[in-house]
Amino acid sequence: MSAFVPVKALAGSNFVRADQVVAVAATETSKCNIYMIGGVTVPCNEPAKDVIARIEAATTAGDGRESK
Repeated sequence: MSAFVPVKALAGSNFVRADQVVAVAATETSKCNIYMIGGVTVPCNEPAKDVIARIEAATTAGDGRESK
């Protein structure tokens, strides 16, 4: 089971399952969208690189590999 990853939303926080993320797209320098399995789009109020780093960390930590 994959961990939930917190992301900043426009009005609070959202939590997404790292193993359900298909893509992360930057919409502005400080905003991005997370595209998930099933066609769900989660808008975030933080840079894509920050979101990607947390998702990668949760994914590598959950599969038994050592995270860098």
